[in-house]
Amino acid sequence: MELLTYHVSLVFGLISFLTVFTFYKAIQNSKGFAFMALFWLVIQSAVSFSGFYTFADSLFTRFLMIILPPALLVIWLFSSQSGKSCLYNVDMHLLTVIHIVRAPVEVVLYLLFISNVVPQEMTIAGGNFDILSGLSAPVIYYWGMMQRKIKWQLLVVWNVACLGMLLNVMIRSVLSAPFFFQPIATDQPEVALLHFPFIFLPGAVLPVILCSHLAMIRNLVKAYWNEPAQMETGKAYASQFLAK
Repeated sequence: MELLTYHVSLVFGLISFLTVFTFYKAIQNSKGFAFMALFWLVIQSAVSFSGFYTFADSLFTRFLMIILPPALLVIWLFSSQSGKSCLYNVDMHLLTVIHIVRAPVEVVLYLLFISNVVPQEMTIAGGNFDILSGLSAPVIYYWGMMQRKIKWQLLVVWNVACLGMLLNVMIRSVLSAPFFFQPIATDQPEVALLHFPFIFLPGAVLPVILCSHLAMIRNLVKAYWNEPAQMETGKAYASQFLAK
């Protein structure tokens, strides 16, 4: 990782912190989430500093230790009663604003590509168009959340489209990593994401963004679906997060 500049690492570290902090504020300053997030980031920092994720003989197994805990947390949020209660009170404004970070993330990925530590497939030049999510987020926030000029169906469509671009990034990340089954980017495997602070992309930033989209879609549909039959209930529910 000596090819990476101090400034790129610092910028991405700040992006990771801002992403997690924004989500923390969106779920009403949950102390439980704050404790888990802090513990997780500290542990992953120490483990990645040790070079644990760079052992080629068991790289895939070790990489699962990065993505499985956040995945289980997301599943718990959407399946347990306490998790659903937490999602019920989220700040939908912040869950829209949070996607702005995806634009600078893509800039960082391109700089890492120039430094030959991630493949072109992980950048906009190689088919990763996730930067569009970050650039469109301020427009969606202003016209959709502040001015309420965008119908809820279009907000759902935007979230689904951005979710698709996020899944595209996640799939490319896995397929270009130097695992035993690496099918793409064999000339330049993705090695940056196995080191600090870039380990936070699969270990924190992507899961938070994924959860933000799923929460937005869930709450919008729950608030407005079958609106003629549930007009008052839907509007009352929607006002709880749109008015924040």
